[in-house]
Parts: sequence; C-alpha cells; structure tokens
Amino acid sequence: MTSRTRQAAVVFFAAFLLYLAKMPAALAPYRDAGEFAVAARTLGVSHPPSYPLYVLSAHAASGFGAGAVSYRLNLFSGLCAAGAAGLLAWTAAALGPWVGVAAGAVFALDAVPWSVAMVQEMYALMALLGVGLFAWAVRLGPTPSWRGWLFACFAYGLALGDRTDLLLWAPGLLVLGASAGFPRGRAARWLGAGVLMGLAGLSVYLFLPLRSSTGPWLDWNHPAALDGFIGSLTRRGYGGTLDLLSKSYRTGENFAANMGVYGTHLRRDLGLGPLLAALAGLAALLRRDPRVFAGTGLLYLCSGPLFLWLANMPPNPHALAIVEPHYMLSDVLIAYWAAAGAAWAARGAQGAWVAAALAVLFVLEPAAAGRFARMDRRWDLFAHDWADNALRSVPPGAALVAKKDVQIFSLWHHQLSLGRRPEVAAVAQGLAHSPWHQESLRRARSPVRLSALRSPEDWRTFLAANPSVWATMDAEVPPDLLSGAPNGIASPLAGAAAGPSAGPFLLVRGDARYEARPDFFTSDLVESYAAAHQRRGALLVQKGDAQGARRELTKAWSLKHRSPESVDFLAFLRMQEHDDAGAAGLYASSARLYDRTIALTREYNSLPETRRGVQWAAADSAVNMGVALERTGRRDEAEAAYRRALALRPTLARAHFNLAVLYWNRDWGRVVAELEAALAADPDYAEAKGYLPTARARLAGGR
Repeated sequence: MTSRTRQAAVVFFAAFLLYLAKMPAALAPYRDAGEFAVAARTLGVSHPPSYPLYVLSAHAASGFGAGAVSYRLNLFSGLCAAGAAGLLAWTAAALGPWVGVAAGAVFALDAVPWSVAMVQEMYALMALLGVGLFAWAVRLGPTPSWRGWLFACFAYGLALGDRTDLLLWAPGLLVLGASAGFPRGRAARWLGAGVLMGLAGLSVYLFLPLRSSTGPWLDWNHPAALDGFIGSLTRRGYGGTLDLLSKSYRTGENFAANMGVYGTHLRRDLGLGPLLAALAGLAALLRRDPRVFAGTGLLYLCSGPLFLWLANMPPNPHALAIVEPHYMLSDVLIAYWAAAGAAWAARGAQGAWVAAALAVLFVLEPAAAGRFARMDRRWDLFAHDWADNALRSVPPGAALVAKKDVQIFSLWHHQLSLGRRPEVAAVAQGLAHSPWHQESLRRARSPVRLSALRSPEDWRTFLAANPSVWATMDAEVPPDLLSGAPNGIASPLAGAAAGPSAGPFLLVRGDARYEARPDFFTSDLVESYAAAHQRRGALLVQKGDAQGARRELTKAWSLKHRSPESVDFLAFLRMQEHDDAGAAGLYASSARLYDRTIALTREYNSLPETRRGVQWAAADSAVNMGVALERTGRRDEAEAAYRRALALRPTLARAHFNLAVLYWNRDWGRVVAELEAALAADPDYAEAKGYLPTARARLAGGR
C-alpha cells in the first residue's frame, strides 16, 4: 500500500467512525430528508430536478445494513462524506508527506460536510462526486488521454444526475483537466466524443419518465408527460418553495450579506489554522503550478461567490440553512489549498514531522472550539417524535394539512416508510393544487378531495368537500376557520371531527428549547409545540380561565423564550387581575423582544410585509404597556410607550386617542391634535368622534 493510499484510508475510516458516532438514529430534522427517505424507499420521483442518481443509489444502499431505512440512508451519507474526505486526502497527498491527512482532516471536520454526512439527502453524494471529478481533473491535466477524457465527461454528466450545482464547476474542471489542450488535429473529435459521453451520463434522467409511467406514490411533476419532464429538468412546477424567495429581491441585493455569513462560516466551521494554511498554499501554487492555481481558483470563485450572487437569498435562518450545504464545494478547494500550505511549511529535512504536526493541529482546533459537541446528533429525534405526535393528534380518517418541508415530509416518511397511521391523509398545503399530489392521494384510496389551498375561499371549498380537516401549527390557515384549541400539535378546522377525547400524549425527547437547538430545522419543530401552547393559552384567556391560560402561555414562553406574543398574553392576564405594575413589567419584556425581532428583520433583509407585520404587533403591545403604566400613575412613561407605538405605526388611531386622554384637562391643544390624528388614521373611530367637539370647545374657550 502506497503512502497516498494509506493516508486516504486513515482519513476515510477515521471520518466514517466519527460520523457514525455522532449521527442520529432516526430521520434527521433536515429540509428534504423525509422526502428523500420516501423516494429512496419507494423509488419515487422527488422534487425537481428530482436527483435520479441519488434516488437510485440510495435505494440500492437502503437494502444493506441494520435498522430502519432512514438509518441506513444515514449510513450511506456517512460513507459518501467519508469517501469524499478520503479521496481528497489521496489527491492532496501528491503535494507532500502527511499533507493528505491534513487536507482530509480539514474537510472531514468542516461542519458543513459533517452535517450533510448525517442526513438523508443528496449532498454527501455530491461531495464524493465533486471531489472525484476534481481528483480526476488534477490527474488528467498534465497527461491528457483519450480514455481519461471520455471517462471524465461521462462521470461529469452522471454527477449532474445528483446535483446540477456541479455545472458551476465546468470552467474550472476544464482549466484543470484540459489545460494541456487536445492532440493537434483531433480537437473536434475529442470535443464531440466528450459531449456524447456527457449525454450518456445524463441519461440517468431517463429514470424519471420511466419510473413516473409506473405510477409511484411520490411522482412529483409527473415527468412521464413531456411537459412534466421538461418542468422537472428546469425546476418548474416546484410548488410553493423558499427557493423562489430570491426573485423578490433585486439581482445581487443580498450578495454582501451572504458573503458576510460565508466569512463567518469559514472562521467558525473550518478554523483560523486551515484558513491561514490555505492562503499560504494558494500563494505556493501560484509559483509552483499555475495550472492548478488557475483551475482551483476558478472552481472556488464559481462555486463560492458566484453561487451566492446567483442564489440571492435573504440572510435569514431558514434561507441560510438552505444555502449552507452549498458551501461544501468551495470548502473542498480550501482544504486542498490548506494541504498545499502544509506542504510549503514542511519543506526541508523535517518536513514530514511539520506536516504531521499541522495535521494534528487541524484536528485539535475544532475540538478546542467545541465543534465535536456542537455536531453531536446522536439523540436528535425531533423529526421522528414530531411526526409521531402530529399523527397522534388527529382522529382516524382525518386530512392533516402541513406546509413546511420538514413537517410534511416527516409525515410522509412516517406513513410510507414506517407504516404509521396510513389512514390519515397528509396534505402538503403548497402542493395541494398540483395534479400529481392529488393523484397520489387518489392512488392511495384516500377519501380526501384535494384542491388548492391558497386563498380563504380555497380553504372554504376544501372544508366543504371534506368532513374532518386538521392543520399542523406551521400551516397557514385563515384564522376564522380555526375551530377550537389545538389537540396536541394539530388544530381542528371548521367542521372537523373531534380529536382523541383526553388529548394525545406528546413525547419530546431532548432539550426542547428553541434557542438551545443547534440548527434551524430542529428549532422550527420546537416552535410547533410553542405555537400550540400559545394558541391554547390565548383561547383560555378568552374563556376567562386565567389559571389554565397562564399554564399554557408560560409553557409556550419556556419553549421559545424570544417570542413576544406569549408575553403579551401573560401581561394581559395581569391587567385583567388588576396587577398593572406586573403587567407593565411584562410588557417591557415584550418590548425588548419585539425590538430584537425588528432588528432581525432588518438584518435578514426581510420583505416589507414581514417587517410591517412585526412592527404593527409591537405597536399594539406598546399601547397596552402605556395603558398599564398610566393606571399605575406613571404618566411620563405611559406617554413614552404611546410615542413608541406611533414610531412603529404612525397611523395607529388608538395610540393617538390614548395620548389625547393622557393630556385631557392638561393641554387642550395637544388633545385636539391627537384626536384629529386618530380620526385621520381611522375616520370611524367612534370615541375620537365623540370627544373631539368637547375638546375643540374647551380649546376655543381657553379652558
């Protein structure tokens, strides 16, 4: 066994054992993990562009190993990610002794490939394919061969069957693999044959129409039809998805913010040592191997900054969680440059020892930074438990509507992979209008009559056609159609059959605090529980059950401490109990939480309607705080609260009216001005209409 092979083997086995020790034992709470688990289990057609290579590979892998299918798919991802680290180590080992281990350690311990090594998605396979293409291009460039060129073109086309993002690597791979040029007089032949071999690799996409024609349950976009096939390849017909959010912004509007987040990722998830080594390595390559310098630089620019420019996603936690796995291709280049830097530092008689020491340091830095603890997902059962709890929350035969990816896909996984509650119809709100989703429910012999769920009228039509409809807490339901309190973590809609009489027993394993979870998707599941408690508490407030309401609202606040809405309700309870000082204190806490939320909407470059909604809610809370303060005799603080409300929402009539009341008998000019402002904001404000004539008369009379 050569030194290069030994280094690759050491990195592969060490990385896989690490991933195995940290990976979850069930479905990972990750964006599309539930969908891909279903697609792999049933050979289904997943969302566009449908990722046929991953589905076929994962289906084959799911037949091996122990445990549930979701765990076997985790093992497959772990093997792919470890294989990518090992192959990168083999490629970098050509730069010098031990530097392969250094490159493998940087990549394997990078939080991005580590995270995708523990989820049932296509990203880990992309890492393996991407590193394989990179390794082949590095080897092919100095000594082009006919067979090597044909193999590279076929492998590239095949790799696009897993992730089309690899298109961005085409220029860099050509610089690396074809920089020596084609044999004189044979360029046309080489290029033509390369195109044909690439198309041969792309033929993996023919799986989509072939499988779709057999009627699988998961048949996204129904690519058996030509229009559906073209739509899958071009990502049309995706349904409502966050990916389309970037179209709401100007081209490049979010680029600077995304580059800032990417810089934070490099410092936190790779570490200062590898970054400094990468800079040194890039400089060394410029002097020693301009071909590799140019090729790797182009690969990095296209898969890093250019990708972020094209993605143009707002820097909010959900969008960033979607963008984050795409850092992986650019991180491959940083790991390789770090190896080149280690090779430069290791020149001389003791070079092997220097390179070995750097490799050890590249392991110690993430350990010292707490990355091993941060990446521990051994007991992350939130997706599994959430799906169990949601299905237990509804009666037999119900239609259960969910909207977000993790939620609806976890339900599908539970039903199709684990066989849990198959009589419940799990409806995807954003896909309810899609013929393929409607056909899937018909094929499953579901009695649910599915239709679009976009407008309030759509919902009413849907409820009229179905006797028992429930919704998870993430579904966007018109408020007037909610019927009673949530049962567990699902809410009945108008006309729904009653849920389990005693309410379901909810099992939540792990630290179920929104702020304590290490990733967005798990936190989002925790928010479902908080939202259910908050909604139950709000209804109990209306019913006058102060004790029950306080119990539910306190639980909601404990689950998501940064939520101001629960605090508002608790403050309102204090006001009902005539504890105005206590209410004012809670409203002050709510104001701080609203301020933080408003600051985040600016940081995340949220859409105007989102910012406005938060500001208006904060304004209403500020008015209530002013009332509580006024009742305790703190008039100056009450005025400040009303002024805060108007700063957040200048047309809030109630704030103007309360200021008028505050200055009654003290400053009639201000009273009149505030009452007139209240009526300008709301011409139908009855109390302002009633008091304005009196105020004007007092002002005219000088009283």
